[in-house]
Amino acid sequence: MFLKFLKHYLLISAFMMASMSAIADVSLRPFVSGSFSQILEQRQQEPFVLVLWSLDCPSCYKELEMLGKLLEHENELNIVLVSTDISATDNEVQTVLSKYKLDNIESWVFRGESDESLRYEIDHLWYGELPRSYFFTSIDKKQVISGVLSEKKLMEWLKP
Repeated sequence: MFLKFLKHYLLISAFMMASMSAIADVSLRPFVSGSFSQILEQRQQEPFVLVLWSLDCPSCYKELEMLGKLLEHENELNIVLVSTDISATDNEVQTVLSKYKLDNIESWVFRGESDESLRYEIDHLWYGELPRSYFFTSIDKKQVISGVLSEKKLMEWLKP
């Protein structure tokens, strides 16, 4: 039992050290009430994708891996990541982002008392299923995808 704990601890420590040694252009931001409006205002007429994910979502890791690989070649894609893990530490979230080479993508983490109220601000019809993505062409025009994104769909949306 102790060896299993030690192995897990060392693995997490290695990821944390790697993520701290890499210079990231973007740090994690707290996603609180009003953050969704702020994201939309910053991108008023720009097409972008808002990707919601969680540490507890195996399918989310597949999506993050695909995004990381895609961004190695297409680094101009306008993607915003939001971790819905209200009780996760920034280090836990940053470790996953570093693993998939998503350090330089604008990333947010749910913070506050209620993840339900934050989900409602994003979409009053969303009950928490993940992964979930929103393709925006403007503030008032969006397409919602529940489930893992395909690379083809993402590229069609962001590079018409």
